[in-house]
Amino acid sequence: MNKLLKLHTQLNMVSTHILFLVCILVFNLGHAQKVTFSTDRDTIQIGEQIDYRIQVDSLSAVDVVIFPKEQTFIPLEMVEDYKIDTLNPEAKFYSLSKLYKITQFDSGAYSVPPQLVKINDKAFYTDTLRVRVNDVVLDTLNQKLYPIKPSIGVKKPFSIGSWFWWTLLLLLVIAGAAYLFFYFKKKLDEAKRRIPPFEQAMLSLKELDKSSVLENRNFKEYISQLTYITRKYLEEKLEIRALEYTTNELISELKSRKEEKKLTLKEEVISEYEKILKRADLAKFANSRPDLITLKSDRKQIDKFLKSVQSAIPQITEEEKLKDEAFQKALARKRKKQKWIVASILAVILLVVTVSAVIATKGFEYVKDSIVGNPSKELLEGDWITSDYGVPPISMTTPEVLTRGEFELAEELSQNVASKETYRFGSLYQSLYVTLNQVRFTQNQDIDLDAIVDGIYNNLEERGAYNIITKTEEFTTLDGVKGRKVFGSFSIENPLTKKDIKKEYQIVNFGRGGFQQLVIFHDANDEYGDKIANRILGAMEFKKLGQ
Repeated sequence: MNKLLKLHTQLNMVSTHILFLVCILVFNLGHAQKVTFSTDRDTIQIGEQIDYRIQVDSLSAVDVVIFPKEQTFIPLEMVEDYKIDTLNPEAKFYSLSKLYKITQFDSGAYSVPPQLVKINDKAFYTDTLRVRVNDVVLDTLNQKLYPIKPSIGVKKPFSIGSWFWWTLLLLLVIAGAAYLFFYFKKKLDEAKRRIPPFEQAMLSLKELDKSSVLENRNFKEYISQLTYITRKYLEEKLEIRALEYTTNELISELKSRKEEKKLTLKEEVISEYEKILKRADLAKFANSRPDLITLKSDRKQIDKFLKSVQSAIPQITEEEKLKDEAFQKALARKRKKQKWIVASILAVILLVVTVSAVIATKGFEYVKDSIVGNPSKELLEGDWITSDYGVPPISMTTPEVLTRGEFELAEELSQNVASKETYRFGSLYQSLYVTLNQVRFTQNQDIDLDAIVDGIYNNLEERGAYNIITKTEEFTTLDGVKGRKVFGSFSIENPLTKKDIKKEYQIVNFGRGGFQQLVIFHDANDEYGDKIANRILGAMEFKKLGQ
């Protein structure tokens, strides 16, 4: 009995452990995260996109999920990846979803490898995706072909380039520099129109009196300042080089003016002034030291000398006043002229900077076409005309209407001719030359297009062309008419300017119930001329009578 009880107890304990493990497993299974992927399709045409979505389910609030930023979908290409979406965010267990757009531009069968997702630093992978990429099938037999429609001019939206702001900044700098230049020049002119020399001399003497030169016993400096004030006054008032003259030269000049009656000074005034100048020379060059009393006396004599000179100068006559007014007017005109010159220089600088900025951003060709003009560009961007020419009619779309003319046939085509027509625009020496030739024969005649190609070279040489480069290829119009295209380049001399012109040409020959030839010449390296030629060739179409 005891053994049975003991065995029963052990069985209960085992059952409890098993139940506990089962609960743990069930709990863990209930929280196991799951990574899956889905696509909207597995077969596409070249360039189409597949929606590739990765979804992680059964996530709790403590789980950390990382979708690698650069998933590897090779051999397919990732076009775009979207933000992570959260599904059922309020639930206890929620899901995360991330969408990718992938594509392929080559046909074939591809396998997209498993994609990585990390959950709590643990790696999870999706299954492999197999994709089939098919070619785009073109039905060239049943699908109707249409002529190329002319381009529609669309105005560019208004926008201000960065070059404009840089130019505006430079303009402001230049304007600021011009303002400062004229401001300081005005100040300088005002400085030139300072107070008269006599008042300036009196003011300088008062400033010297207020200074501490005498108090500091600097007698040499004091007498030097006295003589400097008088010399400066004489230089400005009498217009002599008083600051450069020696004492003897200055006194000699004063005496000479006195004798010429240009200065009515007394002899003793000149004599006293000479003594002061000599004492100043001794102080500066011989280290002589004048005493204080003498300096004060010299100060009084200088004041007297200045007043004597001021009163000794003859008064200005009316004639001299008029001359002075004329001088001031001439000076004003000169200043005005200087302002115009500076303004013109600034304008030229601004123009050069603006043009340089436009060239740097838009290119030289843009500036040349916008300012000088380009006849080829004007033709390309103008209104084109579609018209039928000849019998049977050939539909042509050209920038200008082709006008009827006359032309000479090659010898190999001149037999059995029923009619011939030519329509042209421009000339060989202009930027664009277009000619359409048509010949009908009285009897059916096979046209050897290869022989005509050989004749084109000779025809160009007869026109004076040289350095001729010729290439040939097959050509087919919109309505399926096959012909032989001859193209290349050559040089020719302009009969007016005697300068060489380099041309590019495209000539297409047809033998459809006769002989048809389209000739297009344009200037070499002219992108607009090349676009015009290609547009004309692309819209060429043979029509049936009555169509």
